[in-house]
Amino acid sequence: MATDSSLLRNDESKELRIVLLGGRWGGKSSAGNTILGEERFESGRQRTAKSDDRHATVAGRKLILVDTPGWKGHLSLRETTEADRREIKQSVCKCPPGPHAFLLVVPVDSAFTEEHRRSLVDHLTLLGDKVWKYSMVLFTCGDWLREKSIEEHIETEGDALQWLTDKCRNRFHILNNKNREDPTQVSQLLDKIEEMVAENNGGHFEVDESTRQMILTKKMEVEAKATERKMQTDKRREELSRLLQGAEQPTELRVVLLGSRNAGKSASGNTILGSEEFDIKKGTSKSVVKRACVEGTPITIVDTPGWWQGFSVRDTTKQGKQELTRSASLCPPGPHVFLLVIDTDVAFTERQREAVEEHLQLISGRAWNRTMILFSRADWLGAKSIEQHIEEEGKALQWLVEKCGNRYHALDNKNKDNKAQVAELLQKMKEVVAGNGGSFHEVDGRALQSIEEDRKAVEEKAKRRMTKAKEQRKRFQGTNIHLPEMKVVLMGQKSSGKNAVGTTMLDRDAFPSCETACCEIEEGVVFGRRLTVVNTPGWWDNLARCTLEQDKEIMRGLSLCLPGPHTVLLVIPVDVAYRERHRRALEDHLCCLGEDVWRHTIVLFTYGDRLGETSVEQHIEREGWPLQWVVEKCGNRYQLFNNKNRGDGAQVAELLEKMEEMVAGNDGEQFSPDMSQVYREVENELKRKVAEEMKVCYVEEMNWREKELKEQFEEEWRRREKELFEKFGDSSVKGKQPAKLKIKPSTALPSKERKIRKEQRKNEEKTSQDNYPQKLSEGMVSQSRGWKLRFWMRNSLEFGPPSMSEGMDSQNSSSNLHFRRRNSLEFGPPSIGGSTEQMWTESTTGPQEALRKRRQSWSPSTFSTASTGQDSGITSRLGSLRSLTISEYPAESDAALPPGTGSR
Repeated sequence: MATDSSLLRNDESKELRIVLLGGRWGGKSSAGNTILGEERFESGRQRTAKSDDRHATVAGRKLILVDTPGWKGHLSLRETTEADRREIKQSVCKCPPGPHAFLLVVPVDSAFTEEHRRSLVDHLTLLGDKVWKYSMVLFTCGDWLREKSIEEHIETEGDALQWLTDKCRNRFHILNNKNREDPTQVSQLLDKIEEMVAENNGGHFEVDESTRQMILTKKMEVEAKATERKMQTDKRREELSRLLQGAEQPTELRVVLLGSRNAGKSASGNTILGSEEFDIKKGTSKSVVKRACVEGTPITIVDTPGWWQGFSVRDTTKQGKQELTRSASLCPPGPHVFLLVIDTDVAFTERQREAVEEHLQLISGRAWNRTMILFSRADWLGAKSIEQHIEEEGKALQWLVEKCGNRYHALDNKNKDNKAQVAELLQKMKEVVAGNGGSFHEVDGRALQSIEEDRKAVEEKAKRRMTKAKEQRKRFQGTNIHLPEMKVVLMGQKSSGKNAVGTTMLDRDAFPSCETACCEIEEGVVFGRRLTVVNTPGWWDNLARCTLEQDKEIMRGLSLCLPGPHTVLLVIPVDVAYRERHRRALEDHLCCLGEDVWRHTIVLFTYGDRLGETSVEQHIEREGWPLQWVVEKCGNRYQLFNNKNRGDGAQVAELLEKMEEMVAGNDGEQFSPDMSQVYREVENELKRKVAEEMKVCYVEEMNWREKELKEQFEEEWRRREKELFEKFGDSSVKGKQPAKLKIKPSTALPSKERKIRKEQRKNEEKTSQDNYPQKLSEGMVSQSRGWKLRFWMRNSLEFGPPSMSEGMDSQNSSSNLHFRRRNSLEFGPPSIGGSTEQMWTESTTGPQEALRKRRQSWSPSTFSTASTGQDSGITSRLGSLRSLTISEYPAESDAALPPGTGSR
């Protein structure tokens, strides 16, 4: 007779428990329906907001299938909402005692890049490392492959996808969700899952009981806090409602919509107005005003351009900042309410909170009193209340809600027939008006005047630039040059739109819309010319992140179109501010090609649709010196591209004409640099950048150490002074805290003692200032305060100046200030570091001025002049420095450079 445990095992052996994981819109829900053989999960119409399980019998097997919320395929875990993270963790609890298989859903109709791989790995950490033992890749959209096998797709897709299949022990399967009549694809999948279960000796993923309890506890805490927030909000609304009843009702409402790009501002405006007034198909480049009568109340709504989510105000273009500043003036005499639109389907991080705060400051610090948060995409919340969403998301969103006086509303823009949600929003906005005594936001006239003056100046400069460009083109238009073949190399920073430019020029999907890891070459016939386009990897605008291999790969693109390209197109997006660090990164990369490269370059501006009615010349003049420098360096040659309008052949034809005119100006020459020399320059440039980083590290560390020493000194000073109070003070002075005195601590001493101390201090400071560099080079610092301070300094790249390389313990007995030092490589060889006096002068004058003074004298060749005994040490130090997170050491301030331009 079988035991109960054996019966249980036999029963479990007939059951398969499966969890679907993957990015959004990857086809998880649709794949679940294909496996179950019927429409059991909502797919295509709405997002999966919470983990949901379905039970069925398929091919003689009992199945428990769990669908989970997806993440944005290329974003990291920190960009995923707290609610989605919890649901992914909780998914394993939906099929107790634990799942046999995790199906990692990957669509084959879109590129699987390194970013997608990192994102998937990042999200699987929520379940622990053991999850890989039970994982299988499930490819969807199988119809897209046509005659191509899934194995061929894996091999041609690249390293990222191959790594994933290898990580899953080469377990994968493909589904065609459009061909559900084919039962064999499902039965084959279940067979593969059973084979994996057999490999795992019939085991399953074990759910940690402590994790389960932690999830449940967190859920209960969130629900309790959400209930409390709802009660407080309702109580506050009751007070405002009574105030509104006793006051004169507003005859109209004037509203300004604010928020990041793609947050749903325009869609929310349409939902409120009850009609399609704002164009949601293209981005808002300039503020737009629309009016309507809603629920008997006239409403004026101003839709504004958004900023990039999580990007600092410094990364917003000047036009974008000006549009935000003037938005309040478009509904005179001023808006009653600012609706801050926040997307509920993306995690609200601290970076996003800072971005919101910075951008609202462009309008006024007083705007917060009239600001209400409008949560868009409320349909993505599912059955969860907006209060639960606020509590789950964490401190950043909670801070914002509190800053807005706990005023918020959730709007489902897909359910426009729900008039109740709009009526409730109008009531809340009227309550905001009542809470402000019926007043409105007053516009700053001086700010508007400044914007108007700037606009006139920009228009005048733009006209001059346009005239200059036209006259320049006239000189070559009579040459009638027509090249039968043209070769082009695309260069620029990451996410600038190079792939889209190549696709637009060739009028076909030539380059994939994913990150370019290595050079790619495509050809085609365009307007009767044989056009060769070479796409190169983008560089980082943060030079510290650039590597030797990456920079060499960028330059390799020039050798793919021998004898050389006719044109180098510098691709620059117009939807992000062009700052000094962008210009510096571009200059550092192109300087490796020599000065001659500028005669063959044209600036190609992308995302032209973002400019709206603004001309590209106005954009150049408005953005400031860094962008103007690039355009002038390229001989005032530039072109604007709208990659969304690929059917417009006129922009491609105009670009080709400008390229031919430039070639005519170069007497038909192609750009043919010596590639061996280019590679040497890349290596030398990298060495120079490393040396510069070393310099910054040293200066910053010295400043930090000086501050730390000062704090220790002041702390000891207060302790000594307290002792003096106890020794010399009378009863009226005793017991007082020196730190609270409003006079200098030294004045509390007896007059005779104070006079002696003052004279001593004056002499000591003068001596210290005169002799400090010399004493620093000898490894000691004069100190005569009368108490012991111990200061640890290391002779390393981060801490010591070059002249302190002869390390041994030294002690200044007169000062009792000790130095413990290590015998190791200093900041650099003397040929790099220079004298101690020079180094100290630079550290006291600040890193910005020091870098400017020293940069010209530094060259990569200084590395080769180091002594033989230090060569290996220098090399190892340079290698380790590349792994430093340079953000720990502030880079050169943009404020100290010409105005202008972050990173995407």
